[in-house]
Amino acid sequence: MDLTTARVKALKYSGGASRKDIVWDSANGSPSGFGVRCYDDAKAGSLDSKSFVFQYRKRTQPSGPEAKTKAIRSAVRLTVIGRCKDLTLGDARAEANRISVAVRQEGEPARPTDIPLDVTLAAYAPVFLEEMQKREKRTVDAMTRRLYKHIVPALGDHTLKLIKRADIHRLHGSIEAPVEANRVVGLTSALFLWAERMGYVPENHPNPCRGVEKYPEKSRTRFLTDEELERLTNSMKEEPRHIQALIWLYLLTGARKSELLSLRWEDVHLDSPEPSFYLGHTKNGRDMHVQLSEPAVRLFNQIERHAHSPFCFPSPVRTMRPLQDFRRYWRRIRERADLTDVRLHDLRRTCGTKLAEAGVPLHTISKVLNHSDSAVTEIYARISDNVQKKALDALAENLEATLGEVDLFKIEIVA
Repeated sequence: MDLTTARVKALKYSGGASRKDIVWDSANGSPSGFGVRCYDDAKAGSLDSKSFVFQYRKRTQPSGPEAKTKAIRSAVRLTVIGRCKDLTLGDARAEANRISVAVRQEGEPARPTDIPLDVTLAAYAPVFLEEMQKREKRTVDAMTRRLYKHIVPALGDHTLKLIKRADIHRLHGSIEAPVEANRVVGLTSALFLWAERMGYVPENHPNPCRGVEKYPEKSRTRFLTDEELERLTNSMKEEPRHIQALIWLYLLTGARKSELLSLRWEDVHLDSPEPSFYLGHTKNGRDMHVQLSEPAVRLFNQIERHAHSPFCFPSPVRTMRPLQDFRRYWRRIRERADLTDVRLHDLRRTCGTKLAEAGVPLHTISKVLNHSDSAVTEIYARISDNVQKKALDALAENLEATLGEVDLFKIEIVA
């Protein structure tokens, strides 16, 4: 088949095994053995699970006393040039031709050496962020902030492969906020993991973050009481309607901030028998449908739709982009309500608290809040115990009002 960009995109996995699921290219200018391999989750119209490959025959010259009588051995080799989503068809053909020439001349393809192993952290940082962006990591903004606030100023002029554990230890200790210091070490560890995968440090290069002791952390348990909730909702009435809608949806759905801000109208289904909105690329990687209560449906119907944007909460300054943040609104709301210690994520925690108070089982709360680890939901077990205690106290008061005080020393025992 003469491969074209459109044909590569239309290919899909046919159920074959091993090399049988490779489509070979017969176009002019393409070396023999160049093709596209589809993996078991490849779909037509998607490039995510397809790779450009090149098959060649490696010849080995026998050695030793009987070399003259032994035949030259050959074996078929298949090398992956790169993913179809990352390379154009023309670039992949050019690389296949380069490998073909190297095989004829040297018997084995030489690996490209255009990535130097003496690159500094400052030079690699934008490459790392670009890779995270391509992989649709939801925390790229936070990564960028930490990289250029902490990591690059401290280690930017260091060669990646020469950075030691002691350097990371000093970086960790230089950051006053313990949680932020731990997050910076975690990001640096990921940076080195990808540096090895992308060839910016030698294969099996030790990660310098391994063994750096982090500060102990306590899980945050702050949630809003009924009185605080009333103050909060009264305080936000002075803000724009879409900001009020966002805060209410935090409370009514328990969705995360990034999930709500990136929500598109095409994923909101208000007219179906069971109104819901769809979330793809959630924090734990699971897709989910969030069911909507009647108040939540009313909120969505009251949000203004913008013809220029597909997002429920569009950016006021950047066309075709969602709202990135609303910290200044949240800051004003907290100050007016005298709740300056409350974070936005505490609203999600408040949602879980209210579910527990209503007697919802913990495994259901975990599913509603899309927790990947059930241990995260255990905070609500303590809340459920408190609710149970109040209920049993009310029962005891009612029984004693009817039957009198329960006291073994006052109860007449009949032999």
